[in-house]
Amino acid sequence: MSITSFSKPSDTDILENIVGEEKVLSFVGEGSILQSTNETTYIRTIKVEANEKETLRNVIFIKKGITWFFKKFEEVTITN
Repeated sequence: MSITSFSKPSDTDILENIVGEEKVLSFVGEGSILQSTNETTYIRTIKVEANEKETLRNVIFIKKGITWFFKKFEEVTITN
């Protein structure tokens, strides 16, 4: 049985944490929830355009109690 409820940050919650002149092109995938006994993390990948360059970023939220809080962005490195 899961130790957390099935709630997750909405796309609107994610967009509110994007600042600057970046332009979100699209969300990639459905997002994922990683869970341990100490912490619940939600990761959603977005494709953004900044200065005519496309990059992938993970938007990371941490759950405290029943509320999700924005933690950070991480650049996604794609290796071939």
